[in-house]
Amino acid sequence: MAQLPTHDDAFRQRPYDPRQAGRHWYSFANGLRSFDWRRAFQLYRRLLTGDLSVMREVALRPADNAASLIIMLLGLLSTGVGGWLYVVIDSRGAEIAGPALNVLLLGSIALFGAMAIWISVSWHALRSLFDVSVDPMSLMRAFAVSGGFAIWQFWLFAGPVSFAVGLVGTLVSVVFAVIALRAAAPEADDRAALISVGIGFAAYALTMSIIAHLAGVGSGIFVHALN
Repeated sequence: MAQLPTHDDAFRQRPYDPRQAGRHWYSFANGLRSFDWRRAFQLYRRLLTGDLSVMREVALRPADNAASLIIMLLGLLSTGVGGWLYVVIDSRGAEIAGPALNVLLLGSIALFGAMAIWISVSWHALRSLFDVSVDPMSLMRAFAVSGGFAIWQFWLFAGPVSFAVGLVGTLVSVVFAVIALRAAAPEADDRAALISVGIGFAAYALTMSIIAHLAGVGSGIFVHALN
């Protein structure tokens, strides 16, 4: 994997101090209050046109807390809509309300929670295994923006290629999660980023698989595992 040129001084992070957690959450709340729809739209447009520098940009800008979350939520909602349409079409319209609850609503909520686990586990793995500290809010913003690419999983409803769409979309999410982590933590090399994101993704996939099998709730590629 090619090295990204993220080692300039502008993107260096101070070591994370757990005692400053309250300050991070205060900054996060301020970012939510200063939400700008135009900023979110601009970031999303740049992301979908291939401008990956937006991940580095939001990682350093606490004011983009809300914008990054909105971008991720739009991606997750598109995934939920695609999964719901897949189930409706697959059942020939026999199931509409049930999938709307278990896939579109609860599935999207589960996917959001699993993404939070992915980010948290990746942050912890990076810190524990490679001794690289990064502001968790910076990592969240970069990850959240990368999640905007999930918008393409809307095409999950496309019948015979549904599983392929979900699989490719998931693999692309992993690749962009690695780029997001490198953007938020320039001290991390490719190996550290790949392993940390991989461990986080394993926790994410395990969580969604268990929820799908035990509760019949899921979204994205996990609609294929619903009971």
